[in-house]
Amino acid sequence: MELTPRLKLAADLCLPCERIIDVGCDHAYLCLHLVERGAKSAVASDIRPGPLAAAKEHIAACGMSDRVRAVLCPGLEAFGPEDGDTVSICGMGGEMIASILEAAPWTAKGAHKLVLQPMTAGNKLRRWLAANGYAVEREALAREGDRLYVVLQVFGGRQDGCGSENHYLFTEKLLTDPLFPEYLEKLRLKYEKSRQGRASAGLDTAEEDAVLKRLEEVRHGA
Repeated sequence: MELTPRLKLAADLCLPCERIIDVGCDHAYLCLHLVERGAKSAVASDIRPGPLAAAKEHIAACGMSDRVRAVLCPGLEAFGPEDGDTVSICGMGGEMIASILEAAPWTAKGAHKLVLQPMTAGNKLRRWLAANGYAVEREALAREGDRLYVVLQVFGGRQDGCGSENHYLFTEKLLTDPLFPEYLEKLRLKYEKSRQGRASAGLDTAEEDAVLKRLEEVRHGA
C-alpha cells in the first residue's frame, strides 16, 4: 500500500502496533498499510457515510475484510480502551483533534499510543495536550508539494511542556528534523504577515512579537 509522505510518516510513528483505530480514515489507506506491516487488526472509522463506504470497498478490494473493519461514528465514541493499542487521528484541525481526545478520557491514561496530525492550529493542540496530561514523545515533518505537515506521537499519563517555551509551535523533538529550518521560516512568514495585518488595523501585536522573537532565537541557536 503506497502512502503519501504525510500518511507514511503517520504510519511510521504508529509502528510497532497490534491493533490500530484510525479516526477520519478516508479510504482506509493507513489501516491497510499498517496491517501489511504487521498489525494484527485495524478499525477504519469516519463520521461521514460516503468516505466510509469508499473505505469498505477499498478494504474488500484488498482482501482485508477479515482484519480491517469500518465503523461509522463521530471521533472515538464507538470505542473504548480495549479496542486498540494505538489511535491515529490525521487530517483534522488541532482543535477538533483535542475535542475528540477530550471526549475519550481513556486516551489520557498512558496505555495507548496516539499519532496526531493536525492540519491547522497545531499550537492550540499542543497547548491542550500539555494542560491535560499528555506528552509528545516524538514529532516529525513531512513535505507534500510546497506544504509541510507535522505529525506527533503522543502518550497520556505523562507531563512535559509540549513546546510551551516555543509558544506551543513545536517541541524540542522537532529541532533536529531535516525539514525544521524550512518549517521555521514558514512560521516566521506566517506570524510576520499576521503582525503586519494587526498593526495595520491598530490592534495589539504583543503575541506576534513574542513568537517572532522566539523564532529568531531558535534560528540562531539560542
